[in-house]
Amino acid sequence: MAVVAARTVRQLREDVTARILTLSGWRETRVAPDLFGADADSIAHKAFAVLPGQTDDQRLYRGKPTEGTLVETPLEVHYSWRLAPKDISNSYDDALDGEQAVVNKLMAYDATWPVNYKVQLVSMTRETNDAAEWVRGVIQFRVQHVLPLQ
Repeated sequence: MAVVAARTVRQLREDVTARILTLSGWRETRVAPDLFGADADSIAHKAFAVLPGQTDDQRLYRGKPTEGTLVETPLEVHYSWRLAPKDISNSYDDALDGEQAVVNKLMAYDATWPVNYKVQLVSMTRETNDAAEWVRGVIQFRVQHVLPLQ
């Protein structure tokens, strides 16, 4: 049986962020993830924040320190997309394509993705601000992974 490398919640957030950063033009916001979109300084074209939620143990017993414990961590990817004033319909569709690119990136398994991550897409929501300048969206995932115990 292959040894599964345990990853902390911090490492999970860093891994997800690193994958999104491979998408052209995307950049991580400088504000705290749970405050993304709360003010104009956190909104930028293709800006994003990765927000982990409550991590829950998936086992009914205590894990072994050398193996870690199986957990599930919900993750939200918050993003913003600038709408072109003279081409709102097409730029909105571009935002949907950008959202799909994030989903594709996180759902794909390759050699750069830790083998113990089991990623499930939960939902995708988006809203346009009142001035029709920005789309702000949230993509929700559930990630099952092994949490280290030592």
